[in-house]
Amino acid sequence: MILKHIFFLVLIAHFCHAQPKPYDKKFVDSMSVWLTKTPENEEKVNNLVSLAAMHLLVNPALTIKYAKEAATIAERIKYHNGKISALGQSAFSFALSGEWTKATNDVNEAIPLCEKHNPSAMIYMCNIMVVSYSIKGDYQQALHWAQKAAAHPEFEKQEELGKWPTYMQLGSLHVTLNNLDSAKYYADILQKNIEKYAAIQPDLTRDTYSVLGDLSTKLGEYNKALKYYHSAPNQIGLAHVFHTINQSDSAIYYSKIGLKNSQIHKIPINIQASAKILAEELQSSDPKAANEYLNIYINSKDSLYNIEKLKQGEEIMLNEQKNKYELQKIETASINRMMVIIFLTILCFFSVISFLLWKNNRFKQKANTQLTTTLNDLKSTQAQLIQSEKMASLGELTAGIAHEIQNPLNFVNNFSEVSNELISELKVESSKVESKRDKGLEDELLNDIAQNLEKINHHGKRASDIVKGMLEHSRTSSGKKEPTDINVLAGEYLKLAYQSLRAKDKDFNATLETDFDTNLPKIEIIPQDIGRVLLNLINNAFYAVNERSKKGETGYEPTVSITTQLIANSPTSQQANMLILAIKDNGSGIPDHIKDKIFQPFFTTKPTGQGTGLGLSLAYDIVKAHGGELKVERVGDTGRPAGEAGTEFVVKLPVLA
Repeated sequence: MILKHIFFLVLIAHFCHAQPKPYDKKFVDSMSVWLTKTPENEEKVNNLVSLAAMHLLVNPALTIKYAKEAATIAERIKYHNGKISALGQSAFSFALSGEWTKATNDVNEAIPLCEKHNPSAMIYMCNIMVVSYSIKGDYQQALHWAQKAAAHPEFEKQEELGKWPTYMQLGSLHVTLNNLDSAKYYADILQKNIEKYAAIQPDLTRDTYSVLGDLSTKLGEYNKALKYYHSAPNQIGLAHVFHTINQSDSAIYYSKIGLKNSQIHKIPINIQASAKILAEELQSSDPKAANEYLNIYINSKDSLYNIEKLKQGEEIMLNEQKNKYELQKIETASINRMMVIIFLTILCFFSVISFLLWKNNRFKQKANTQLTTTLNDLKSTQAQLIQSEKMASLGELTAGIAHEIQNPLNFVNNFSEVSNELISELKVESSKVESKRDKGLEDELLNDIAQNLEKINHHGKRASDIVKGMLEHSRTSSGKKEPTDINVLAGEYLKLAYQSLRAKDKDFNATLETDFDTNLPKIEIIPQDIGRVLLNLINNAFYAVNERSKKGETGYEPTVSITTQLIANSPTSQQANMLILAIKDNGSGIPDHIKDKIFQPFFTTKPTGQGTGLGLSLAYDIVKAHGGELKVERVGDTGRPAGEAGTEFVVKLPVLA
């Protein structure tokens, strides 16, 4: 996949109010001094945005600093276009650096300003969102924003050169998503632009060659792809093709150049692409170097998709809702102002009538009645607006769980319909004279209805479990960390889980084994959250051994064990000591081909209706939030008799000195 090109730099610059300019140290130094003495006005905002643009490829942190300062001043002096430009600069710098959540927040803040004061700037914001979602790896959403830019009314007013960057985005995204027919369509447009404007637009021409190279690579036309990438030049694209056609030396050469440039410009997504190729190419010839590049790839990927960024997804949704609400509030305020004017006009009118006809009690009463009716209508309208907003919020809340509970509800509906049909048949049969009634058929129909009601009840409880699980999964713990003896906590939850299962199934028995390290220190955790993790893992272990015991294997003894151990690092190591807690069972085990899926939300190996698939996902998130790690291993022959299966979940938690 070669979408991850630096061409987005030029792409967005063409929509930017302050395009990135070459870095001029003398100008920057003099401007920095001059700005300290300049009053807050539109000129100062524009110069700050220019400084931000100059530092884009030199020092992204300064780009963000100057852009945020410009946005603050523009807000104070009500310079709306200046704030749009400043937010665009900071959003683009964040997007390019892989800080897609912060980029999205800045765009969300700018969108209401664009809608009200500068509609053409919406194309600029759409293209920034393309960059943000592309770096995030959500190419469908990136395509949505690119299409939104192309569909904007202001887009059609632009000349061919103004449309070029958006067409480049659309072509590149269709290549990445394997929509090759659409990609060819935009490739033809881009090829014509090169033929017309190559001399006056070298930057766009260069980046267009990258898109054409991507398409040729997808089509397997590698010689043509190499030609385009050389014309760009695009080192990562060249490395990808040479890697594909097994020309290792060339792949390594261009990957190293691409990695160096990506590290200089601090572009995580390009760092990943080049480091991954180097790791794969050097795996057999130089394992040590390959491992170093693999670490670079992993670290860069973690910087883009770590848990803290994923947690910021909720913040983005709130900001998007806030922007929608602000737009609605503006429209509502306009309607309210009109209603107030109308109301005041009516009030004045009836006041005049009341004054002129004050002697006539009948007309006075009529005027008061009309005035009261108007006030009631106004209150009713306001109540309806408030209710509409509440219903909209409720709709957004319920939409999230509707999809997951649809399946059990379908069962409920189907069995209900079948039961109605059975009842109809029963009524027909019971209406017959006694001699012609089929008592056996009636009993059979009643039994079927009873079974259907049991299934309706079963799937209704299943839907309830899904809803409870989702609410629990989305809940953020408000507890505080406190020193905790993990041995005591594990022992308590082992007994709790066993007693709970025995209360439900008197026939269940299992051997409980513990091997606790008595030298463990107390660790800083949220006991309720880690207890929830232990309970989920122990319950899964009991379920696994119980299912295997039902198979009636000769000599099988269900066994669940918990061990704890402290792994201390050397005094010179900067890493924390690790506490290892392992929960083993001798159940049937987990197949290797689904090991990578078991921590995904709603994935479960249990039969339909017996699990929601949220327990392990929740446990994984809790452990990660504590700075630890949760993984699963097949026990196999490790520490057990030959040929015996089983599963081991390992929880690693840091122990701070």
